[in-house]
Amino acid sequence: MANPPATSSSAGPVLRGLHNASIKRNLAISLGLTAIVTVAFKLFVNDPKKAAYADFYSKYDANKSFERMKAAGRFQSC
Repeated sequence: MANPPATSSSAGPVLRGLHNASIKRNLAISLGLTAIVTVAFKLFVNDPKKAAYADFYSKYDANKSFERMKAAGRFQSC
């Protein structure tokens, strides 16, 4: 009864350069995710905010606002 040995002579895991390979892979993934998040933030946060400010200031009348605050008694010097 010849039992095979507990460990076989097959090739072991390749460990040489594993750290560098994983760093390259993680760096590529992180750069890709960073680009995706940056574009998403621009499209879903910055652009609507910019449009809201442009809309507000296109309709804003500073003199009308000043007269409204003056009538409400907000200024002591006027």
